[in-house]
Amino acid sequence: MTTNDEKNLSILRNVKPWDNNSHNIWLASTIKLIRNVEQFSFPSKLSIDQRQQLVSIISKSLLTSKELNKPILLAAKNLAPHDKEFLFEHYLSTQSFHQARNGDAFIIDHSGSFLAILNIRDHLQLQLTEIDGNLENSWNKLVNIETMLGSNINFAFSPQFGFLTADPSHCGTGLQIHIFLQLSALVHTQTLNSAIRKHCPESISATGMQGDPDNFIGDIVVLTNEYTLGISEESIVSSLRSALTKLMVEEKSARTKINEESNPTIKDQVSRAFGLLRHSYQIETIEAINAISLVKLGLEMGWITGTTFTDLNELFFHCRRAHLLESDGSVERKTILHKRAEAIHSSLKDAKITT
Repeated sequence: MTTNDEKNLSILRNVKPWDNNSHNIWLASTIKLIRNVEQFSFPSKLSIDQRQQLVSIISKSLLTSKELNKPILLAAKNLAPHDKEFLFEHYLSTQSFHQARNGDAFIIDHSGSFLAILNIRDHLQLQLTEIDGNLENSWNKLVNIETMLGSNINFAFSPQFGFLTADPSHCGTGLQIHIFLQLSALVHTQTLNSAIRKHCPESISATGMQGDPDNFIGDIVVLTNEYTLGISEESIVSSLRSALTKLMVEEKSARTKINEESNPTIKDQVSRAFGLLRHSYQIETIEAINAISLVKLGLEMGWITGTTFTDLNELFFHCRRAHLLESDGSVERKTILHKRAEAIHSSLKDAKITT
């Protein structure tokens, strides 16, 4: 039986922040503020009644916020496992929601870019997803939401340690930013590590989507601020902006070099990736994401025509498991690999390779 919360979650089917992203390098960013309510212990120490009380206190303010577009409360207990997985994928979360239980909740709105996570690790995590590359505007909007909440709720704060969080390493500002860059040229010319060492200071980590600094699925590098304590929000945003700008310059330079040299090894990799996407009967998520990244590189080089960066960016997000299940109710888990291949074939039906 479908619950009201599952029906409410369906608004995200048609509102996806990345669907108009024509960027060839910048995929998305997530900006998160972590807060806890002063008079309550951290969630792991609370009873279900106390957790539900917290949800009521926080949602009362958020659901009436003028900063949000028709916000909706989703109780975790009413969401099926694939719904939680869909939220995880949609918001590029760095933490799984599968363990969310009675007393946990989410708040989304009709923008498709806002997410509030209640009682999972901390009392409140406010998050915005953006694809425009404007970190400053998104951060300011998040601060406005947090300020509005702070006028009604006392957050746990220490003059010495700043905002208090369940994980001590997140104390201070409680600000976490993740920037997703597709650095295909640096990855496939094997110059990524030297570029990271050159442009990412100790305060910034550069890893793959699964947190591994040596495994960049889909050629995606995630830049994240390492510190939230002893540093201002402005400094966090500024240092990330500086690092990502320099890495993007390095990536564009590497792409220019590939094009000038008409690199045969990378041409071959792009051709194989294109063939895999166009002709596979079944395909795994990671396999698809890796191939889509190479096809995007081939498109920029002029080796592939008949598709766009917008199409390929959408395909990158839509080919993931929960999104396939959500977009087509007839998809069965046992046929998901074939359905993914079919969806990719349809998206790339007009694409051609010219090399």
